[in-house]
Amino acid sequence: MTAVRDALALGILLLLGIGAVTVAVAAVCGAAAATRAARALVSSRRRRPRRPRPPVVPPELPALRPYVWVECDTPKCGHLQTPHYPAGPNYVACSNCAARRPAPAP
Repeated sequence: MTAVRDALALGILLLLGIGAVTVAVAAVCGAAAATRAARALVSSRRRRPRRPRPPVVPPELPALRPYVWVECDTPKCGHLQTPHYPAGPNYVACSNCAARRPAPAP
């Protein structure tokens, strides 16, 4: 019976100790917050305004290659008109199947 009473008393003391530590930590945090707030109100130093950030300049896009819509003569393209890009002097290449053909007259 004495052991149970001693364990119960020890448990209660432990809980009271944890509570006291919690109250002490809260008091220290409250004092720190109050000091910081008072310093901000009394301080004669003013914050400098932020400089505006420089505008973001998008990267330059590469120049688009000119293309022409020409009927492609391959089964892969289904003999449909597809965009053809320049592929050397007087030649164009299909963007879908890469077949080369003479450039059409302007």
